[in-house]
Amino acid sequence: MNKTATLTTRLFLLCLAIGLLVGLFPASHAGQAVPPTLKLRVQVLEQVWTSINECYYDRAFDGVDWTAQLRAMRPLVEEAGDRQALYRLLRKMVGTLGDAHTRVFSPDEAFDRNRPSGITTGVVVRPVEGAAVITWVEPGSEAARQGLRPGLQIKRIDGLPIGKALEVAREDVGPSSSPLAREVLSFERIFYGPRDTSLEVEVGNQGSEAITAILMRRFVEFHRRVTTRWLPHDIGYIELTGFAPEVEREFDAAIASNRNSRGLILDLRNNGGGFVSTVTKVASHFFSGETELGVFTTRQGKATARRTERLRNVYRGPVVILVSARTASGAEMLAAAMQERQRATVVGTSASTCGCLVGVSRSISLADGGKLNVSDTDFRTPRGRRVEGVGVPPNERIELRIVDLTEGRDRALEWSVEFLGRLEVPADADLSIQRSNR
Repeated sequence: MNKTATLTTRLFLLCLAIGLLVGLFPASHAGQAVPPTLKLRVQVLEQVWTSINECYYDRAFDGVDWTAQLRAMRPLVEEAGDRQALYRLLRKMVGTLGDAHTRVFSPDEAFDRNRPSGITTGVVVRPVEGAAVITWVEPGSEAARQGLRPGLQIKRIDGLPIGKALEVAREDVGPSSSPLAREVLSFERIFYGPRDTSLEVEVGNQGSEAITAILMRRFVEFHRRVTTRWLPHDIGYIELTGFAPEVEREFDAAIASNRNSRGLILDLRNNGGGFVSTVTKVASHFFSGETELGVFTTRQGKATARRTERLRNVYRGPVVILVSARTASGAEMLAAAMQERQRATVVGTSASTCGCLVGVSRSISLADGGKLNVSDTDFRTPRGRRVEGVGVPPNERIELRIVDLTEGRDRALEWSVEFLGRLEVPADADLSIQRSNR
């Protein structure tokens, strides 16, 4: 074995060992929130710093003086009065890397990549036409019962004007992979708080009476799901909200049920990514031969190409992929590969997808029960394009409008149905499709 290979192996084992360090602490540390004593606060800080120092994919840390970060943060962590203050400082340090994947989670956030979960109030808010607008309300939720609906604008949260609430959220989120990624995370952060606590939300549009609702922050598990239905012109539709082994069989069945459709719409607008192995299995349904989807590379230069599998039956019709600013990570990997191979037309509701595509091979358990994700591989598309920080620009952009949300219209979906319905697709046609000439 040469010296380079030996060094690569040692660093891999070191990163793995760092991830297993929790085994050196009492079992209660891994599963419960431990009071953050001075010793424990410093221990967690050093564990976070060391893990990133040894495992981060970019040995230059994107120009950040990582050693200086530890020197600057240690006295602040020593003075942190509680766990909330500690993790605010840790997020600030980690945030200097400008990487949405490298993130630290407090014990209260109970992060588990195999079972994603988090705080929800039953509504999703996004920037639309310069306002903070509700784009989705959970059916049957307390928010729905109190009259909240898509198209309404958020005015205040717990008495704080929405502009100020977003300012606070952006400061808490810090830099991210792209300005779009920071904005998405900030809009999610405005409702953040301890589980089972309430917040007051004032909503209303110009010329309408304001509604004040009391929402509860509920801790829930977010189930990845596959939804399929038929649309006009014999167009098939599949929504996929995440990539994980438990959805693979459902996706197989969804493809089978849409096998004879005139065209297929794959909706990834609410897909934040997941397991690369599942991305590969999903992509395999659209290529007749083994096809490269991109390459992940470690800081030592070890490259791993991801390729589709050979399947007996693949979907041969034209495909549209719907994306948004919330389309991230593995969903961007799929969209980018399908777009570059001219296997799909990408239709988006924003200028690009999240721009959040690097690799995280494991979650590291921290001494106090928290978790750390470290980006340990970079990614390039088959053509060598980097998606991190840039995103996947759509072939066709359909802007979100408040009036459409109010009326329950999905113009991106409508455009896609019409586009696929106009295509002349002979039975033996080539799989690729181009952007329409309009």
